[in-house]
Amino acid sequence: MSQVEQNKEAIAANKSKITNIKAIVIGNRASLYQSRSMIEENRLMILSNYASAFMGNRQLANHNTDEIADNRLTILDEYTPETQVEKNCINATINQSTLEFFAHRCELNTSMLDISEKMASINAQLIAVNQQIMQANERVVDFNSEQIARNHDLLDGGSSPSQATVQSNQALIEGNAIAAEELSANASANAERILDVMQESIENTELLLENKTQINRRRDSIMVNRGRMLDNRARIKT
Repeated sequence: MSQVEQNKEAIAANKSKITNIKAIVIGNRASLYQSRSMIEENRLMILSNYASAFMGNRQLANHNTDEIADNRLTILDEYTPETQVEKNCINATINQSTLEFFAHRCELNTSMLDISEKMASINAQLIAVNQQIMQANERVVDFNSEQIARNHDLLDGGSSPSQATVQSNQALIEGNAIAAEELSANASANAERILDVMQESIENTELLLENKTQINRRRDSIMVNRGRMLDNRARIKT
């Protein structure tokens, strides 16, 4: 068999490999769109849960705390001490209550500081993600520029098939075979990674839905506390 015929068969074999690679790469692209959609949905649910927990439940719970503290002081102020011992007890109890509420506030401050530090770290990671996206976009632009230049060269007669030789074709075919093997391995590896990411997204969705349920239950508890606090206030006024 002549080298020309061998080259023809090798080209056909490479084409078959490329067809399989195309199926994997295009499939990966579709799966990535699906994965990205799941990730975006989870991100929006995270923001929703954050708003409900931080701006909703937390603010209402803290408002309850302030009113409970006011009720405590009002209750103690309504006592009319008849002796210095009773007066000392009232004042000491006021100090105790003040310390308890400030200790509670201090613990919350520490908790919020821990959360803020984590959020700052997450923001830094998101900035890094944005930079990666920008770099990926730049690679697309650069790749397109290179391919436009090659098309321009072909239109101008550069790299014309009329200049090809058996040897140059063989080198091109062998290079394609190597590139196909590498690309096939990379595409298969990407497919496995995509499945892992999608599984993680599914698990994240389950956790987020569970968090949302807990947030709603917490809001119910906060409203129960508020009702009890308002009952106490009504008794104070009476």
